[in-house]
Amino acid sequence: MWISEISIRRPVFAVMLVAALVSLGFVAMQRMGTDLFPRVEFPFVSVSTVLEGAAPETIESEVTDIIEEEVNSIAAIKSLRSQSFEGRSAISVEFELSENVDVKSQDVRDKVAIALNDLPRDIHSPVVGKVDPDAQPIMSVMVAGDLSIREITRFADTVVKERIQRLPGVGSVTLVGGRDREVRIWLDADKLRAHHVTADDVIRAIQNEHAELPGGQLQTAGNFEEFSVKTLGEVLSVEEFADIVVAFADGAPTRVGDVARVEDGMEDERTYAELNGQNGVSLEVRRQSGENTLKVANAI
Repeated sequence: MWISEISIRRPVFAVMLVAALVSLGFVAMQRMGTDLFPRVEFPFVSVSTVLEGAAPETIESEVTDIIEEEVNSIAAIKSLRSQSFEGRSAISVEFELSENVDVKSQDVRDKVAIALNDLPRDIHSPVVGKVDPDAQPIMSVMVAGDLSIREITRFADTVVKERIQRLPGVGSVTLVGGRDREVRIWLDADKLRAHHVTADDVIRAIQNEHAELPGGQLQTAGNFEEFSVKTLGEVLSVEEFADIVVAFADGAPTRVGDVARVEDGMEDERTYAELNGQNGVSLEVRRQSGENTLKVANAI
């Protein structure tokens, strides 16, 4: 009642108060983030593990089953699902909706750390993550044309992706369907035996030669200027790879080209994208957490 009494006795004050509230509401509305769905934390935790070159059966017995056994002992699990692919294991754990997903994520990390002792030595460290609505792409940008998929990938990665990443509010940009350059070295078993070298010898030689190492700091006389120095050791062309020395026998060098075929190719096709029947590359854009989805999309 006191509000109505003040409004009757002091109408100007009441009008000014309402105007101030309307103005504050208008300003707040302009700054309010806009999204399609409200932010919700789902009680899902995923565990992804990579063991390169392993068959699905090996992944299941040597990786998935071991991690599952440890993770399954965590309390409040609603469901646990797993998939074993060639070279990769994927485990999804769903907890009760009332559980704190951050706490449960840490519980899963602790159990995975225990399981590491029983996993193969050459396995990649398991990646534990929780379902984050902000991690979902808000837009897909397609690049396609009459060029080769390698040229389209290079353009999408070095031009389009770089420009999108510089926009305010953009978190990350992921390429789908691209195939980048990859130098492939096909070893010949007969030539390896003839030159008395092994595949490991070739790998070590390439690792030693194909590397850029820091060279420290270079100071001018009087310490007026200081420069960073690095060794330019990366091998770029097929000819340079073929010319790498693997071993010496009777004073004569054995080079990579003597025991292998080196080709300038592309990485394996693991994802595919097309636009109107043409091969292309899709750029999946994700926003930074808390950013206005509409503003980021309009900026793109």
